Amino acid sequence: MDNLTRFEAATASEVLSWAIDRFGASFAIATSFQKEGMVILDLASRFTSEVRVFTLDTGRLPDETYGMMETIRKRYGIVVEIVFPEAAEVEQLVTLHGPNLFYSSVQARQRCCDLRKVRPLARKLETLQAWAAGLRREQTESRAGVGRVEREAGGRLKLHPLADWSTAQVEEYIARHGVPLHPLYARGYTSIGCAPCTRAVEAGESERAGRWWWEEDAKKECGIHFAPDGRVRRAGAAEAAAETEASEMHKGFTLWFTGLSGAGKSTISRALELKLRAAGARVEVLDGDVVRTHLSKGLGFSKEDRDENVRRIGFVCELLARNGVIAIAAAISPYREVRDEVRARIPNFVEVFVECPVEVLAERDVKGLYKKALAGELQNFTGISDPYEAPLSAEVTVNSSFETPDESVEKIWATLERLGLVLFDRSPLTHE
Repeated sequence: MDNLTRFEAATASEVLSWAIDRFGASFAIATSFQKEGMVILDLASRFTSEVRVFTLDTGRLPDETYGMMETIRKRYGIVVEIVFPEAAEVEQLVTLHGPNLFYSSVQARQRCCDLRKVRPLARKLETLQAWAAGLRREQTESRAGVGRVEREAGGRLKLHPLADWSTAQVEEYIARHGVPLHPLYARGYTSIGCAPCTRAVEAGESERAGRWWWEEDAKKECGIHFAPDGRVRRAGAAEAAAETEASEMHKGFTLWFTGLSGAGKSTISRALELKLRAAGARVEVLDGDVVRTHLSKGLGFSKEDRDENVRRIGFVCELLARNGVIAIAAAISPYREVRDEVRARIPNFVEVFVECPVEVLAERDVKGLYKKALAGELQNFTGISDPYEAPLSAEVTVNSSFETPDESVEKIWATLERLGLVLFDRSPLTHE
């Protein structure tokens, strides 16, 4: 096991010098141009002008932060590497929840941080063997235990060169070496992040009081360095998942499973229901067979009756989704036109096509209905003697002939995350 405690007796300069010599271009400094980050950058620049520096551009930064990038280029000859979030993820988030969703709840704010900061940082760190950030133990209770050098999941090292520095030491270093300061400090800011989420602090307030000031009792961390309970993240995804809060945010939406009889719609939808409920979601499942017994009792299997059955299911889904419930419909719904009609009526409609070849369905059919239909012994059997019109542009397509139900659920879940409809995930990495 690595003896990383040996670095506790080293100075900030010694830690940085070691990292630069050991890792070269695989080491970088992360900064949002706060005082600590600038001190680390200044210290590192005394060893080499080739040190790498990167920052996360969330798309909501103050103009003064962009000015600091040019200041660093002129003062140190260092070009700051800019890391952006995935445009499609941010577009979906803002479209579905609005540009200022972070004011609505802690979970919504953490989701915004996750897409704009945590995930971009994770992608960047995959290219590095070691990185440095400006956390200090004195800053908050949640940071009191940070080590000067820590090993993250996967073996990458994270350095906190200023871990044991006091605020006075940071200020003294800046004054002595003329380190450039972010202009917002002169306006009363003590912590600098995204423009909508940061304000100046009042006399007597803590350094972090200016971050997410509308959250009175929340842990004031965005997820880059810390778990939801405020503890430093040191382990891998398994521990991170265990620390995840069970109750998170989700929108009301409809998941519409369509596919031939026996394809696995009910099995997959039930597995997904269990996963959603385990995450604290409100979910209702409308299974085709159950609906036929209650909601659509008396309807036959003509095209008109099949369409009416789909419309009734769609009506219930619309009511549920409108009231913040996740509605899961699992019905053959063979005709494309009526499915599209329901789609047009329901906001946040996600179509899941459960694909499976007829020959596979015939082999797994214990009742032998497919073989009878293929032999002409059954009439009006969807996919054989009655048409089935597959979706042309389903949000998700799974294939139960070679995917397990769990694999299909993971594929659907990933799509829901991408669309910003489920907000339960947490990255195992956590920003100064």
